[in-house]
Amino acid sequence: MREIREVQQELDVNELNRELEEELETLPLTEEQEETEERPSGKTGRRHHGKKRNKRKRKKKGWAFRVIVIILIILVLLLAGLVCAFFVLRSRGERQLAQSVVEETVAAPEEAELEDDGKYVVYKGERYCYNENIITILCMGVDKSMEDVSIENIGENGQADAVFLAVLDKSTGELSFVNISRDSMVDINLYNTEGQFVGTERMQLCLAYAYGDGRERSCENTAEAVSRLMYGMPINAYAAIDYSGISVLNDAVGGVTVQVLEDLTEEDPELEAGKTVTLTGEQAHTYVRERDTSQLDSNNARMARQKQYLTAFLSTAINEIRSNFGLVLTLYQTAAEYMVTDIDTSELTYLASLVVQEGFSEGNMYSVPGEVVRGEQYAEFIPDDEALYELILDVFYEKV
Repeated sequence: MREIREVQQELDVNELNRELEEELETLPLTEEQEETEERPSGKTGRRHHGKKRNKRKRKKKGWAFRVIVIILIILVLLLAGLVCAFFVLRSRGERQLAQSVVEETVAAPEEAELEDDGKYVVYKGERYCYNENIITILCMGVDKSMEDVSIENIGENGQADAVFLAVLDKSTGELSFVNISRDSMVDINLYNTEGQFVGTERMQLCLAYAYGDGRERSCENTAEAVSRLMYGMPINAYAAIDYSGISVLNDAVGGVTVQVLEDLTEEDPELEAGKTVTLTGEQAHTYVRERDTSQLDSNNARMARQKQYLTAFLSTAINEIRSNFGLVLTLYQTAAEYMVTDIDTSELTYLASLVVQEGFSEGNMYSVPGEVVRGEQYAEFIPDDEALYELILDVFYEKV
């Protein structure tokens, strides 16, 4: 009987131990216990508890992995969508720019022989072929706010003070600019307040913009005048910005650094001739617009500053765009309220994708040759026809 009682007591103790272990399993582990829960132990209940926690950890890790994979898939799809959108915009822009805003009949001096409607030219013993990979964009700086113009004020809707013809070779990405004096004498179309054509008159190129609505019609009229001056070269697009937008664009690329070409300290004490200055805000506006109108050739001096500034601006902007292509649309949106253009975002994307590859060289900045004379009232720029035609052959044609 004694032996039976001892066995019974032992069984009771074992049962009590099991109950205590089961109770302990329901209690939270301390940090120390968590660190040692996977170590060998004589308590089978503890090992069982550690296995449960390991399963929960594995489940958490598996869930986190799935979330990361989903996020990566979404990012890849977004990136693919952006790349696809870029190429769609680029392709659409290329097709749209193939059409010309203005395409006059190609002309030439008497000593030049045209073939195939001007596609081929024989000049001074050399044969040239028109480069059909070229896109031309007329760029204008206007001296009147876009908010202050209307068709009722025809003849007073601002003047194109700065005129640059951008020439972009699609096959190479090479960008050139032909700077044209605002005072260039050329035949200009005249219109009445109803927008009806009333004839042409030879006058300063800058006035072609005035004889329009201050917006699209003004740009188209100026493009037609420029095409006539340039022996009928086609113009594919245009962009006109009033001078008040220059400072905004300037600051959008972080300022533009130039070595001041002439003394402008009366307008800004920082703009001392020979001094290197990073133009900010209104300084940029002052630098490209101001001139001494008492001097007959004051526009030539201003054009030199405009060419210098445009070259520096392009170099700065292209470097920024190479590291952040989104800046292209930022600049477009920044300029929108100061600008009139027939270039949309798809065309801009296409153009920018070409330019950032090649960049821009100061050696690709040209000027229409000629001389300034005093007219009846104002300065007049008389282009050198022979030198101008040779410039056109150099920029628009290729020797064959």
